[in-house]
Amino acid sequence: MQGLCDSCEESADHLFDLTRLPEFRSVVKRLNYRKVCQICYDDLYDEVKEQETQKDRRTETRYPVNLKISLSGVDRGGNKFSEDAFTKDISLSGARISIKHQVELGSVLNISIPDNDVEATVIIEVMWHDGKSKTAGIKLVETNDSWAKMVSSKANLLNKS
Repeated sequence: MQGLCDSCEESADHLFDLTRLPEFRSVVKRLNYRKVCQICYDDLYDEVKEQETQKDRRTETRYPVNLKISLSGVDRGGNKFSEDAFTKDISLSGARISIKHQVELGSVLNISIPDNDVEATVIIEVMWHDGKSKTAGIKLVETNDSWAKMVSSKANLLNKS
């Protein structure tokens, strides 16, 4: 099947129909990709396998909490940046956040959550690109008492409701 790849939008002689492959259901649903070229298929396959591995090794509960945060660090181009963002969920060792800047995996960022009096140093563990928006999985560089207290208090609030 010849046509344009839904992911990279490049012309390809052969496209993979992701709707026929059950392991790609989440990709089709999340990214709305249906037909992709070989290169994008390989990248998406690696991402699906990585997500399965991460699900298996995740031992901490993630709490769906939307907190305003401030991020600062160095972007992919080597330029310093600072931006306001939001968490999508939090755990004792990290969070999933929205992010606007292009950053490399392994980048070290500073995060502050002013409403909770929390500051921490984090590492970018994983990145997801969904059209225009980017989401990052971050991990605390070292244990942080103020972070742990914040997560515990948010967890208690969620458990009461």
